[in-house]
Amino acid sequence: MNTLFKDMAAGATVHALVKGEELRYVTGTVVSIGQPRVDMPNPIQGIGQGYKQVVDVTFAVDGKNYTEAVEVTACMFPTNKLGGVSLVATDTEPIVRELRATEKLDADYLKQTESEIPKREKRIEACKQLIAELDTDYKEKRETEDRFIRIEKKQEEFGGMLKRILDAVESK
Repeated sequence: MNTLFKDMAAGATVHALVKGEELRYVTGTVVSIGQPRVDMPNPIQGIGQGYKQVVDVTFAVDGKNYTEAVEVTACMFPTNKLGGVSLVATDTEPIVRELRATEKLDADYLKQTESEIPKREKRIEACKQLIAELDTDYKEKRETEDRFIRIEKKQEEFGGMLKRILDAVESK
C-alpha cells in the first residue's frame, strides 16, 4: 500500500509526472504537511459538493515551493502548477500506471487516426465533387487546376526525355 500524504514527513521524496509541452518525470521533497482539516465546498461549485477532510501539502520541485490541499486518504493528486497537467505521488507506482495509460491512449489514438485516413480522404473527395456540382465557379477553378497539374506532369516527362536524349548524344 502506498504512503498517504498525511503520513509523510518533511524531507520525504515526492514523485511527479509533468504532461506539459514535453512529458517529464521529476522528484521533489515535502517541505511541510499541515494538520488535517475540513475543506468547505466552494459556493460557486453549487450544491451537492460535500465536505472533505484535507491536509495542506507543501512540496518543492525544481527549486520552487507549491502548496495543495490534498484529501487525507490520497497518495497522489493532480495539479496544474508544474507547467502542465501533472500527477504528484508519494511513490513511483501511480506514475508508472499513468505512463502506461498515457502510452495506451496515444497508441489507440494513432491507430484510430490511421484507420480514419482513407475514410477522411474519401469524404474530402466526395465534398469536392459535390461542391463542383453545386458551385460552377469552384468547378471551373478545379478543372483549371487539374489542367495545370496535367501540363506540369507533361513538362516533367518531356524534360526527362530531353535530358536522356542529350545524355545519349554527349556519351557518343
